[in-house]
Amino acid sequence: MKRSKLVLIGAVLFSASTVVAANAHVEFSPDSVAAAKSQTLSIMVPHDCSDKTKTTEIKLQLPSNLDVKSFKAGSVYQHAKAVKGWSQTISTTAGKSYLDIKGPALMAGPDMGANALSIKFGFKTPAASGTQLKFPAVQYCTGGMSVSWVQPRPADGSDPAESAKPVPVLNLK
Repeated sequence: MKRSKLVLIGAVLFSASTVVAANAHVEFSPDSVAAAKSQTLSIMVPHDCSDKTKTTEIKLQLPSNLDVKSFKAGSVYQHAKAVKGWSQTISTTAGKSYLDIKGPALMAGPDMGANALSIKFGFKTPAASGTQLKFPAVQYCTGGMSVSWVQPRPADGSDPAESAKPVPVLNLK
């Protein structure tokens, strides 16, 4: 009886840790906003590149139909407080626009813990409700490490696999 309880507890703990890991992606919060409206957007960075690194930069490729002229820099928050020393700039390379957010090294992990970073910035969203805007992202960390958040999400809308690095998506309603 004791052994079966331990196995059950182990299975529950494994399941709970799998759910947390599957949700620990760079993503918008909330992931749905109104179309054709100037608004503040928030992207969450719930962890670092590894358990021994700190995040120094997030670079988002902006969708081509996003009005880059409407960009308004916001702030980086941790523990619900604005973090000083971080900047947000728009750059264009080879006809593609990027939002580059960088600053001093911050520990964002562990997954979805209190150290998660919330990055806020403003844009006017395109007019087409029902559209998904994809923001391929690269997260840079200390020690030269990086994570590319570029994998397609499942077509059925289900949560990506634990090992996936899904592209951040903003849904327009």
